[in-house]
Order: sequence, then C-alpha cells, then structure tokens
Amino acid sequence: MMIQYSRRHRLIPGAILLAALVGILVGCGGEKEVRTEPVALTGNIIVPDGVPADATVYVSLYHAWALEGELRHPVEFIEGFETSAGEFAHDFDYPVDAGEGLLVYAWIDSDADGILCTPTVRIDRAGLTEVEGFAPGDVVADIELIVPCAGPDWFYPPAE
Repeated sequence: MMIQYSRRHRLIPGAILLAALVGILVGCGGEKEVRTEPVALTGNIIVPDGVPADATVYVSLYHAWALEGELRHPVEFIEGFETSAGEFAHDFDYPVDAGEGLLVYAWIDSDADGILCTPTVRIDRAGLTEVEGFAPGDVVADIELIVPCAGPDWFYPPAE
C-alpha cells in the first residue's frame, strides 16, 4: 500500500520549523537597554613644567569596578574624549548597571604622534583620578599628568 502525501502535508513541518526559529531569534536577539544617567564632568588637567601645554590630552572614563563574583574586574571602559591641559568640561551618559565608581584617566601627547609612548620615545605623561563617593550628576575631577608612559591599569587598583 502506498501512502501519498499532499503538498500541504510536506509544507507544514517546514513552516513549523521556520516559526520556531523566528521565535528563538526574536526572543534572544534583543539586547537589554542600558540604563544611563547624565554626568557633567569638570576639572583641571595639570601638566609638569616643560610639557607642551597646547598638546592634545586624551581622556578616558572608566568604571572603577565591573561585573560580579569571579568575573569582577577593575577598569571597565565607558568612553573617551580629547581636550587640552587646563580646565575641561565633558558631559556623558554613565551606564548605571554596567559597573560602579568612576575613574578619569588622561595622558598628554607631548610629541604629537597619537601614541602613548614608544620603546624609543618615552616623554608622554599620564595620570588617573578616582572620583571618591561617585554619584551621577555634577562631578569634579582634577588630574595631574606626571607619570611617564603609564596606562590606567598601572594606577588602579592602587598597590597595597
């Protein structure tokens, strides 16, 4: 005895599979919206004598700590911007649920090469400030750029 399947019977399993795949993709595909709060950051970038005050200063903002448990780690990047030595102001959206605290790291590009030091030219200076008791809103952070060629992880967490 031969069983004949109609075209409709052959399409139903494919349609069910396609609907299931679309449902899975829609359920997993959307990223959770990041909750942010505005921060108005102001401060003063201080450079040592002999460092060109008109050079570009690269500033990076970090969470002091991110994640939890065994994955908890310091210095999680938020965003960066460029300014110059002296007074500065920068507004940004702080991702509230992505970490805690605020670190403001900066380095001055003394030789205008766009690179924080090279093996042969080590004249760029860096500094980092942890904003104590940080809460989003109006924040002041002064940064003194005195350490040659140091990245943010050199400064934080501080050595014990």
